[in-house]
Amino acid sequence: MVNPYDRAHELARSIRASDVYQELKKAKEEVNSNPKFAEMLETFRKKQQEVQLLHMQGKQPSPELNDELNMLVTAIQGVPALTSYLQAEERFAILLSDLQKIIMEPVEELLGKPEKTST
Repeated sequence: MVNPYDRAHELARSIRASDVYQELKKAKEEVNSNPKFAEMLETFRKKQQEVQLLHMQGKQPSPELNDELNMLVTAIQGVPALTSYLQAEERFAILLSDLQKIIMEPVEELLGKPEKTST
């Protein structure tokens, strides 16, 4: 009989060994080695979260907040280490999303797909 826990640990090892994971790890190390880059990324994340929270509340961000976020995006685009990190992070998120879909297949077979709620 197959032990799902053993397979989960095998999957974790496989993820760590993947090119996508290794690229993200390397890009993260490069960003973290430069305090200015790390600070830019942290500031960008905070502003991005502010905007997302407002959208989730059904509110529009202020023009000032939009301007701040746009200036950060422009600044980040000028830093190859940051753009590489964000691209690697996006590829890793896609990998995790794909894996989650695969893992959820047996659950959906038993319970059906969850109904989507419209907003």
